[in-house]
Amino acid sequence: MTAEDPGGTKIGEQISRLLKYDAQGEMDVHTEALLFMASRAQLVAEIIKPALEKGKTVLCDRFISATCAYQGSSGYPVDKIIELGKFAVGDIWPDLTIILDIPAEEGRNRTGHKKYQRAKTNHKDANQAFLFKNVITDRFDSRSLEYHRKARKWFLKIGEYYPGIVKVIDGTGDIETVHKQVIDIVEKI
Repeated sequence: MTAEDPGGTKIGEQISRLLKYDAQGEMDVHTEALLFMASRAQLVAEIIKPALEKGKTVLCDRFISATCAYQGSSGYPVDKIIELGKFAVGDIWPDLTIILDIPAEEGRNRTGHKKYQRAKTNHKDANQAFLFKNVITDRFDSRSLEYHRKARKWFLKIGEYYPGIVKVIDGTGDIETVHKQVIDIVEKI
């Protein structure tokens, strides 16, 4: 089964929206880290842990490694993020984390880069900068190229801090090549 992080639950979606779109003013990095962990704690309690107890395999698009990279790039100590993560999810940590590595410049080209605009109405997409078809930039996507370069560096060294196996794959290839690399790694676990 798959799980979405942040989000993946009703409570998690509310937290995700607050983090990405609805913050009234600048949010402190400590607050960001705590909110991401709150969303993750709900995801583990409601979705991931019950699935694992039934013997299912769970694939999650992000997890604590993303908080390490993004909030770590903003100066929040990664060891503190790991501590918060352990408090939030207990012993439910990934057996495998795969980092799809691409240069920050390419990442921004893939998602586009437009200035984030906070929604002024209750409609989810109001006043948001649309990228490509249905992709909306959020306040994290809209951060500086230097911020994204720092995040990439944190992703590449996450194995020094993170429990479990961390594998880095060159994500600059075509979809089929990257997919094959991911499958090859997953099948070995």
